[in-house]
Amino acid sequence: MHSNKAQKNITFLINSLTNGGAERVVLTLAEKLLNEGKKVTVVSLTKNNRYTIPHGLQMVYLSNSDDSGYALTRTLLIPFYAWRLKRYIKKEQIPLVQSHLFRANYINVFSRILGAKHQVQVVNHSVVSRFLSSGIGGKINLFLMRYLYPKVDLIVTVSYKMLEDLNQLFSFSNSSVVIHNPYDTQSIVALSHEKVDEFYFNPQKSYLITVGRLIALKKYGDVLQALAKLPEHIELILLGEDGGEQKALEALTKTLQITHRVHFLGHVKNPFKFLRQSDLFILSSKTEGFPNVIIEAMLCKTAVISSDCISGPREILAPSTSIKNQLEEGVEKAAYGLLYSVGDINALKEAIKELIKDKKHRVAYTEKAYQQAKNFSIEKIILEYKQILKGNR
Repeated sequence: MHSNKAQKNITFLINSLTNGGAERVVLTLAEKLLNEGKKVTVVSLTKNNRYTIPHGLQMVYLSNSDDSGYALTRTLLIPFYAWRLKRYIKKEQIPLVQSHLFRANYINVFSRILGAKHQVQVVNHSVVSRFLSSGIGGKINLFLMRYLYPKVDLIVTVSYKMLEDLNQLFSFSNSSVVIHNPYDTQSIVALSHEKVDEFYFNPQKSYLITVGRLIALKKYGDVLQALAKLPEHIELILLGEDGGEQKALEALTKTLQITHRVHFLGHVKNPFKFLRQSDLFILSSKTEGFPNVIIEAMLCKTAVISSDCISGPREILAPSTSIKNQLEEGVEKAAYGLLYSVGDINALKEAIKELIKDKKHRVAYTEKAYQQAKNFSIEKIILEYKQILKGNR
């Protein structure tokens, strides 16, 4: 089915190009394919670009909306976007569309129900079971998945745990494949060496760093509570724009009397130089997909402590262990960093204390982790994507 054309003219579909892991994956893939002489189009549901568009990338917007508004409204607009996508596919004779993120995935399938004649590939970037505890919005997502996903040609998940999670909830018989996220490792390493002018790293202090939108799912309150139990010379940097939690987190720093030790730096253009200057990167999430920032911290030679949440951290930091493992309490010394049980503030405190105190142990982790992170380079991962973008699975 148009396999040669699918290789030369590659079409990705995404909700928008706001800051996010899936958005960066699409742009990393697009840039690499463009550099190889392929024609690449990114179709975006809305016009809300936060990332820099690579030179030569064709952008198509299905609306001029900025994607703000209620989640229910966005769901009700799925048929509208699907109709527009169907018209675009027909006009341009697109043979294959690979979509990333759930809403774009639903629209990709729905356009075929409306008559588009293309191959449909969907990429899941987070665990589906999180929708079980997400109220009415979660129920709608599970309904749409149950109805639409059986019509997909290929399901891609970005971690093995994610695929297991999907299979436990649904018994889809579609072809499926796991492809980890790609990273422009050379660019990240280069950016990490840039000078930090916006913040003073005091050599007398030790710095913890977190990176991500300030939302409840990230459980940053756990890091603040652990920090309050640690010596005064340890401080925390939070990078990432407010997702609704910043005021509550600022209030918590006052309650815990650690305001002077916590730095809310918001969204920064180059987070990698901050990662390199910090002593420890902390991921405290309740749930993840395949957390890009762990790999990025490893490339910046910053030691990693992560919650053993579903999914991703274990596959990155303890790849030789079973994805069925999940810590119920305490800390696990994994191959490439420390894992602690989700929400276990005492375990997090102990993990931080251990790595801050033992510099030799910390540096040994960073060297091993740096080598491990190179396995996720775009040069390696692109080969797996090119294989599926040929179509005909």
